[in-house]
Amino acid sequence: MSESESRALQQDVVSFWGLVGQSISGMAPTCDVVAFMTAGAAFALVAMPLSYLAAFILMFIEVNTIYHLTKHRASAGGYYSFVSAGLGAPAALVTGFMVIFYQTLSVGAIPVYVGGVFLPGLARSLGLALPSWFWIASILFFVGVPWLLSVAGIRPSIRTVAITSLIEILFLVGSSLFIISRALPAHPWAPFSTADVGFKGVAMGMIFAITSFIGIGSHTPLAEETRGVRTQNGRVIGKAALVSLSLVGAALILSAYALTVGWGMHDMRSFASNGAPGVVVFEKYLGFWGAAALVILAINSAMADGLALLNGSARVLFAIARDRLLHTRFALVNGQRAPQGAINFLAALALGLAILFGLVFGPSNGFNVMTTAVLIGLVTAHSLMNLALMRLPAGGDSHGSRIFFHFLLPIVATLLFWWVLWESLFPLAYPLGWSLVLWVVAIVPALLYAKWRARRLSQEEAHRLGTTAL
Repeated sequence: MSESESRALQQDVVSFWGLVGQSISGMAPTCDVVAFMTAGAAFALVAMPLSYLAAFILMFIEVNTIYHLTKHRASAGGYYSFVSAGLGAPAALVTGFMVIFYQTLSVGAIPVYVGGVFLPGLARSLGLALPSWFWIASILFFVGVPWLLSVAGIRPSIRTVAITSLIEILFLVGSSLFIISRALPAHPWAPFSTADVGFKGVAMGMIFAITSFIGIGSHTPLAEETRGVRTQNGRVIGKAALVSLSLVGAALILSAYALTVGWGMHDMRSFASNGAPGVVVFEKYLGFWGAAALVILAINSAMADGLALLNGSARVLFAIARDRLLHTRFALVNGQRAPQGAINFLAALALGLAILFGLVFGPSNGFNVMTTAVLIGLVTAHSLMNLALMRLPAGGDSHGSRIFFHFLLPIVATLLFWWVLWESLFPLAYPLGWSLVLWVVAIVPALLYAKWRARRLSQEEAHRLGTTAL
């Protein structure tokens, strides 16, 4: 492999539906049903479907930003490159570090819940007792398998997620509609009311609902490897975001409603305390094979999520290093044209964080702390993206369209993001207060490094980060 090839990703290997599959897998819908919904129900209770509906609406507003930014920039840098075009180097570096922070943290968080809460709870319901170290072995498995697949290159990775993501969506939509048809209550709109938990309960539930959608932009760093990205001026990336969000949004809202009415709207506190309530509901209405299918797809979903987020975050790290803003060993690719150095570093980091937080807080609280920190990192990155969109030209849009799509929607999305954070975090309480500490530990060095490193770049270089080697 030549020196130029050792620093280049493989072009024209990812199709439109491969992008959609990558984005869906980054959102891990079946894993959300068994993990995030159980955690979110502890706060939202019967209003869990409302939390998911509100989160979907918020993310649909936010996907406007991704769609319009891809018309200006499509590269392995993803959000990092988008923000560079609008705000320059310091903000771009902070955005890139935040994307790496929250996606890597998420790679570790889901295995903590699946291995430490979901599978042990499922085993107990079957009369089995798992050893105390089982959750650590699960983390090694759920991070290790995506690690190996990601190193093997984008072609086998994207084939895997494209197929499994479609199966997940079809299964969740079909099974949810069936459960709803059997368990529809006398007051079907009750799960969309704030009467029982108030706005704070809905906002707390939205922590886990919004983080169910964190992978919405995990496909953007695959731009350099995508077919048609040049002929369509990057719009294929934005279109994939719209399609994947619509499919996952429908699947998760229906699933949240089905689990709520299937379990019993007036007994949602016991839902939240059950280790595997989704499996219980699926077994009740779909029998053994329906429950078994949910478990199998949830395990696959956890691995596909790790694969998608590793693929995405490693390419952001690759792009930053290619710009010589971090050590250039992260900008090297292996024989399969995968950024192996970046993948190895982030997978090892995810593994270490997962074990650390599981040991310190226990798997359940550790998952909650990590997930809330993921949300803070996501809101930080998306807020900077929204500001970047406001600074960029309309690209042929009318004055009215520019005001609506480049200003109004980004402002609404940003305000809603921070409202959810405020309502869910304050007043600070154990253990979620530690999520804020974790974010501060990440953001302060990122700000200092970005300010110091950006001084070495010219104004022209600062606004084209992520596109080519500087």
